[in-house]
Amino acid sequence: AHLEEQDNAKQLQKRILSGLVVGVSGGGAILMGGWVFTVAVAAAAFIAAREYFELVKNVGNATGVTLPQHVSGVCSFLCALMPIWTLCCGHVDIPLIFAACIVVIALLLQRGDPCFDQLASAFFGLFYCGYLPCFRVMLRCGLTVPALNTKIGYNWPFLLGGLAHWTVGLVATLLTVGSIIAADT
Repeated sequence: AHLEEQDNAKQLQKRILSGLVVGVSGGGAILMGGWVFTVAVAAAAFIAAREYFELVKNVGNATGVTLPQHVSGVCSFLCALMPIWTLCCGHVDIPLIFAACIVVIALLLQRGDPCFDQLASAFFGLFYCGYLPCFRVMLRCGLTVPALNTKIGYNWPFLLGGLAHWTVGLVATLLTVGSIIAADT
């Protein structure tokens, strides 16, 4: 019983430490914005896509319909590329259409006919893990209007970058991430 309590305490310490590391690095990426934030979102999209397509593979093994490994790899790469493309071009719809065309070509090049389950799981993965994070990039990096219009002084949040740093996109991103953390806690 004592060894089990020690093991639980060590696991709790690992979780707290990893949560602090992710929280500080994620908070820093949100505050920095621009390319730093976009690369962080792209990395998160890639990790989410890999996890999603691993889930699809496990469910597919049980049902007999699996997504080919090369297609899930291409989809994961495209999910990571979509937020970067969005920052560069400013469009959210073009990356999804481009990625959908690539996936259809990849599925058509496989042996045998692609089935509806393969197409549906690939498109849902692209939409959920790649397309939706693009809106987070557009929210943080696209809304550059100053959020604070105060007479207190232009250097009010001096330690956090000054008044010009506090944009509508930053405030909206901090509010949504803070709400998600509060709801999860």
